[in-house]
Amino acid sequence: MMPETDKDVKEWLTASPTEAEPGSYPKLFYNVNLPPALVRDAAREAELGEAWRPLNVAPLPDVPPVTINPTSDSMPATAGSGSFTVTITGPGASGTWIATKDSTATWLTFSPLTPQSADGTVSYSVTLNTGALRPANIYVNGKTFAITQSAGL
Repeated sequence: MMPETDKDVKEWLTASPTEAEPGSYPKLFYNVNLPPALVRDAAREAELGEAWRPLNVAPLPDVPPVTINPTSDSMPATAGSGSFTVTITGPGASGTWIATKDSTATWLTFSPLTPQSADGTVSYSVTLNTGALRPANIYVNGKTFAITQSAGL
């Protein structure tokens, strides 16, 4: 059984979700000794034989998964700064990480403000706190860095 053409495989890999829903056809199969085979129906799938295995191609997430270290900090009431590291741990469609923060935390600033394509550092600063204890978060690709600043005097 000969695999279908590379053109057919590329077509399947770029199919819209309605064309390639789980369990439907086309399906992509692999054999370690041959190029991938695009299967368009159950009859063709039955013809492949024992050496062929289905290739489950899950879409990449929009952004790559990351780890952050550390995951929190407690700041004094006085103005101050700190940082944490971001490590990319897997693939993502964008290939980048970006930091954002709680919109109400006007007393907290951070950088970088643009998407980053390699492991890096997020630096942050807090202004003098003359009021109550205040918490805020910085978010990086679904991970949360928690900052708590002590109450002022």
